[in-house]
This record gives sequence, C-alpha cells and structure tokens, in this order.
Amino acid sequence: MPSPAESPPNHYLLCVNAMAKVYIETYGCTLNQADSDIMRAILLSEHAVVDSEAGCDVTVLNTCTVKGATENRIFARMKRLVEAGRPFVVAGCISANIGKIRKSCPLAPIVSPSSIRHIGSAVADALAKKPSIYACTGPCDAKTGLPRILTAPICRIPINDGCVSSCHFCQTKLARPHLSSYPPKSIVKWINDGVRNGAREIQLASQDSGAYGLDIKTNLLALLGAIANDDSSGRVQGKEYMVRLGMINPEHAKRMLPGILDALHSPCFYKFLHVPVQTGSEKVCTEMNRDHSVRDFYDIVETARGAFPEASIATDIIVGYPTETEDDFQETLELLRRSKPEVVNVSKFSPRPGTVAKGLKEIPNGIVKRRSGVVSALTKEITKERRMQYVGRRLRVLITEKEKDFKGRAINYHQVVVKGFSGELGDFVDVDIYDANLGSLFGEAVK
Repeated sequence: MPSPAESPPNHYLLCVNAMAKVYIETYGCTLNQADSDIMRAILLSEHAVVDSEAGCDVTVLNTCTVKGATENRIFARMKRLVEAGRPFVVAGCISANIGKIRKSCPLAPIVSPSSIRHIGSAVADALAKKPSIYACTGPCDAKTGLPRILTAPICRIPINDGCVSSCHFCQTKLARPHLSSYPPKSIVKWINDGVRNGAREIQLASQDSGAYGLDIKTNLLALLGAIANDDSSGRVQGKEYMVRLGMINPEHAKRMLPGILDALHSPCFYKFLHVPVQTGSEKVCTEMNRDHSVRDFYDIVETARGAFPEASIATDIIVGYPTETEDDFQETLELLRRSKPEVVNVSKFSPRPGTVAKGLKEIPNGIVKRRSGVVSALTKEITKERRMQYVGRRLRVLITEKEKDFKGRAINYHQVVVKGFSGELGDFVDVDIYDANLGSLFGEAVK
C-alpha cells in the first residue's frame, strides 16, 4: 500500500474501527487527481477508503467543470445516486455552482477545491444527511501541511492551485480563483518521498505551471532548478525517475523559455511541454482574453524543437468559440499544419455558467460539429506522422502500466506498448519500435 507524506497521528489505524467505507471517484485533470490523493490520505485516518463503489457507505465525487459534456455526465451520476438513496459528497470544481447542485441533490455536502481539508467532516455530514457547504471565500486553505498518498509507479505532486489569467471561456477560474503555490522545499521533499516509496514518474500538477510562485516571491524556474539540482543525476538514493512538467500557458512559457529548456536538459525531466494555444487566430485569441499571441506559440514550438528536436509538444484547441469565423478556423488549421504538435486536446466550445463567453451568441451546432470533425481528422493525420518516425528505432522506456501488455513512456513522453517484457512496473528498458498508431508506439523489449 502506498505511504502518505506528512501524515497526522494514527494515520495507519485504518480498518479495525473504521467509521465508513468511502469510495473516491475522480474526474478531470492531474491536479484533481492530486487533490484526491490528499483527500484519500485525510480520510484514511478515520475511514476505510475502498477501490470500488460496491458496498461503500459514502461516495466522494471529485468533479470537473471544464467541458459541458463532462458536467452533464457528472450531474447524471449525482441523479442516480440521489434516486438510489446513496450518501455522497460533491467535491472539485463543480462546487462553484452551488445553486445547480442544491437543485439536483439538496442533501449532498459540498467541498470546494480550496477546502478539501474538511473532507472528513463532509463525509460525516453525508452519513448524517446534513447538507453542509465547505467553501473558502478568501485565499486558499493551506494544503502544504495536509497528508497525501504518494502512489507508485506514478505519483502526482501539486505545485500550485489557481492561475493569474482571466480567460473568457474558463469556469475553472471560478472554482479555483486564488493563486496558491506550495513551497519549493515541500515539493522537492514530496518528490523524494515518492521516489523512495516506489514512484518512478513524477507528474507536476497545476492549473498553470507558469503562474507558480508569483504569490510567494519565487517562480517556476527556481522550482525546476531545485528539482534538478537536488540530484543532478536524476536519482534519489540510487533510484532513477522522470518528472513531467504540467501545463504552462504560452505567456509564461515564452518569458521563461530559455530557463525552462535549460532545466529540461536534466536527465530527470521528460522532454515534453504542454502549451495550450486554444486557437490559431490572433483575433480570436484576443477575444478569448488570452494573455499571449499565436505568434508566441509558434516561437515556443520552434525554440523548443531547436533545443530538443524530438521534444513532444501538447496543446489544446477550442473549436467554435462564438466569435470564430470561417477564416479564423482556417488559421487554426494552418497553425496545426505548421507546428505539428504531437498531442492535441480538441474541445468544442461549450458555454460555462458565470463566464464572459456564456453571454455571447453561439455558432450553430452544425457548423461547430463540422469544424470539430475537420480538426480531429487533421490532428490524427499529424499524430500518426509524428509517431511513425520512430519505427525502426530503439528507445529507452520507463514502464508505468500493465494491462494486457506493459506500457511505458519514452524520454519525450510518447506512450510505448512493450512486448516481451518480463520485469516490473517502474523498470527502465530498451525497446525496439516496430509499429505506431494514433495513441502509441509498439516495440519489443531488448533482451
């Protein structure tokens, strides 16, 4: 079982006198998953946290509100729990929409992302059918001293909550409105503790990594330097590991790019950048109230690939923003053709309650659907092209998953399905690549 960091007294007295069996169901990003790791550790001091909803006493829904389709799915899930008379807690980013939650499930306790230290009380309230609300209206409740589960072989380490942007389409900003960064020493300690506990891939989790430290008089470069310099060989007590930098908005990536690329030269960092551009139109970029230009994104990609020719670039695209014309859409297609990102997260615009874009006149659904299909087809073509260049090569792979076959990550974070491997999760292995598809490379482990 994974061990917690900075655990409270009696943390290991788990099941003998457990008050309830609690199941945590997590939606959304790596930061949400990291919050679930914290909630799991807090609850383990008084309850049994189980891996299946079957037979549980309380379900904790750690929710996501980025996309309307995801929110609809979560509210349908809540409805089924209400109809079944099952106690549950609503945590995560949907907690910002208290009115809608109360209308759908009047008895469910609500816990905002900034108040997860109160998850134990919320679970007790759910059992008592008490409709409580735990929401911080000021700066985020400090999470630094909270316990957290350090999972293996992949460990999620949050570096900050919130961001400093005000994008007109984003509802996450309403759920996590305040920038709150963790101290560098705490982050380095969690990484080292995680590696000692068996983690071999460290995912730095953030709403926007580029905003890290602006509230505590430091910055992302200082943090990356602290991580890289803690052991310049990329090892903790002789254990090799890899760190994945989380999403960083283009305006921050541009101003810090030389330093970021210097840090990525450390052997412990994946050569991977997630830089969400959202659109290829400078006009729409401005109308979205983004703090960068499309030109910034081009510069970042060109410079990053100049430093690391095989670096992986991930980005996000919103199709059908209300002000997007056909010419704007064509500029987005041109951006993808020119920059050829390895990973593109494509979303159809959905108006989110409380945002500026909610008040704009939407583009007809048929047009949005057509544009989304065109973007998806293009990104598949680009992804396949980028993957196929590795066929016939030998790559070093960190094994992180086991389903039918073992899976792992190459140095640039490409997923690799590994045949003929007989080792364990967390091992590094040389792999001869013989095929590729949209999602993965396929290879044979070198004996």
